[in-house]
Amino acid sequence: MPSPDLAHMTAILAEVPAAFAFALLSEPAFVGGWSLGSMGLTEVAEGVYRGTSLFDGSAAHVDIRPVPALGLIDFGVGTLAARTPRIYIRVTPGPDLGHPEGRCQIALHALRAAGSPDERWARTCITHETEILLIKAQLETAFAGTGG
Repeated sequence: MPSPDLAHMTAILAEVPAAFAFALLSEPAFVGGWSLGSMGLTEVAEGVYRGTSLFDGSAAHVDIRPVPALGLIDFGVGTLAARTPRIYIRVTPGPDLGHPEGRCQIALHALRAAGSPDERWARTCITHETEILLIKAQLETAFAGTGG
């Protein structure tokens, strides 16, 4: 039987072209500016980044695997030694509705980690609801800075 306690998804429409959103959401420096569980990402090994949780100051290790043909960005999260792909973003062109530069839809998905306590999972879901708003705001601000 399906369970809402195993996955979470939140989505938003951003006033930026999908290609622009995808490019920035694939960049560790940009991700480290909105991901509350892994702020300030810095590379610590080939393709592995370390950030700091704003909740408890713990270290989070992330690898970022963009798949442009699918509009998919897979995030492996965990330790330096082992990361599991539990978070992913899907970017798709959104309804134009007369917007000259285009829009895109951004969906942020999370899969619950094995053994994750209910309180921690609830925090992840609530955090993603906030992070999707940060993503939208930061993408639109960055796009406006390009003259878009």
